[in-house]
Amino acid sequence: METSENTIESQIAAILSDIRLKGYSSVQPFSIGQVEERMIQFAKINAITLASNELYMSSKQLQHCMRASKASKGLVVSDADLIGFPQNRFQMELYYDGEFFIYTDGQSKFIIHPNKRRML
Repeated sequence: METSENTIESQIAAILSDIRLKGYSSVQPFSIGQVEERMIQFAKINAITLASNELYMSSKQLQHCMRASKASKGLVVSDADLIGFPQNRFQMELYYDGEFFIYTDGQSKFIIHPNKRRML
């Protein structure tokens, strides 16, 4: 039986493949899981309104991560990191910069908009 993590990972991999082959993907935004407790608690303490209890990813956001301008600056997040993010985020450091939540492992960073509940 396939777990939801495998389904999410497969979905991300399929979107990345679509983008490489066609330049875009028409997959609709999808949940990668619940917002974790440390984000919820920080938001409560600091009066930050979270738009949902789910965290979403979209093909547009993944396409944004792969832009040529990011590659030229050395800011591209690897396919493996993008595919692994839904599960790996729990072991990543989490920061709030006054506008966005930022997950980082010291090499890659993932920016989350608290009012849109999606990765930027």
